[in-house]
Amino acid sequence: MDKLVLSAPAKINLGLWVGGKRADGFHDIVTIIAPVELADTVTIRRARTGIEVSCDSVEVPSGPGNLAHKAAAAFMEAARINAGCRIRIRKRIPVGGGLGGGSSDAATVLSGLNRLFGSPLSPRRLRLIGASLGSDVPAFLANGPCIARGRGEKLRRIRLPRLDVILCLPGHPVPTAWAYAELDRRRGPGQGLTRPVISPKILRAAIRRNEPEKVAAQLRNSFEPAVFRRHPALGLAKELLLRHGALAASLSGSGSTVYGLVQTKGWKDPMAALARNGFHCVKTSTQ
Repeated sequence: MDKLVLSAPAKINLGLWVGGKRADGFHDIVTIIAPVELADTVTIRRARTGIEVSCDSVEVPSGPGNLAHKAAAAFMEAARINAGCRIRIRKRIPVGGGLGGGSSDAATVLSGLNRLFGSPLSPRRLRLIGASLGSDVPAFLANGPCIARGRGEKLRRIRLPRLDVILCLPGHPVPTAWAYAELDRRRGPGQGLTRPVISPKILRAAIRRNEPEKVAAQLRNSFEPAVFRRHPALGLAKELLLRHGALAASLSGSGSTVYGLVQTKGWKDPMAALARNGFHCVKTSTQ
């Protein structure tokens, strides 16, 4: 086998609680990460030497500046493989939207190269490499919904029902570094994370029983006050989703994507209302 064509899914955060900055510069988080069907396409080919990465989006760097390139280099070094690869990314996940596109591409490259070269690395070794690349990368290697803790590297697989989702894509990024810095500034020194209420069991039951308030309590996102203050249109997107039929709505990651959970039977479609207000939306579902 010399070539693989793989899907690299986006994700949404079903709740995101952010703690204070740690000694290593990262923040403690608790979140449910759920992959969705919206995805990039990653093509990986074996080569004799060198690593090449190209992408069809001008917003994404090719070459060594791409996280997928770093993933490939880290894999080759860890597996002690004296060969190369050619990676082509067809981008469909918006850049800087809080949907984890770059991390998903990197995770897909790690798992894909492991398959191409005969699985020289264990799943645990791949997760360790992924954690060195970025906090979201190990979650994409989990191949399903999971609770992430620590800085994102402590994972536990969970069961969730299939959720229908509307992604509201504003068309501009929210810089992650700014969001964390602003969150720290607003909370002041010494303020950490109060114990979050996060439970896949409660979330599953609330969705099944159509209990919006309980679903919303699970979907709280620490970044929303700071991000919505700077980008009020994102707060409006959440308001429109809730007003026009979404069971619950939230910011994904630090933004800029705002998503709504909807029900396929008897639900009002909020996409028309969002379109009238200039928002571009995509329907998808969790995997």
